[in-house]
Amino acid sequence: MFVGQYEHALDDKGRVVLPSPFRAFVAERGYVTLLDGCIGLWSPDDFRAVAEKWKAESEASRISMRVFRKLMNSVREVKLDAAGRITLPRELLNELGFDSQVVVSGLFDRVEIWPAEAYAADQDTEETADELAEAVARLGL
Repeated sequence: MFVGQYEHALDDKGRVVLPSPFRAFVAERGYVTLLDGCIGLWSPDDFRAVAEKWKAESEASRISMRVFRKLMNSVREVKLDAAGRITLPRELLNELGFDSQVVVSGLFDRVEIWPAEAYAADQDTEETADELAEAVARLGL
């Protein structure tokens, strides 16, 4: 399970250090693709479940084959190097406007890698604070 938030730098080659609690989940390889304003990273098993959902949606005609193809073609395999870094594909970084500062955030079954400014804008809003308070109350936490 992925939890927590970590601030890191992205080097000129598109490499980012994966926080040590996340490394075991993608020790041999992981899969990245675009998400809603960020790059998602999954372990092989978790990504398989995601890809199977996408395939089922396509087979049930809830998404077109064109969309399914675009989803699958945007996925890249990544591997940890000896320093615990992964190299993020340049096309994904460019599409989301990454600069040197990133936030690596755990989200249960995946890791999200955000441009730092975009993450702050997504999380630090009055609406987010209100939704969090409501969810905590509803869950009885």
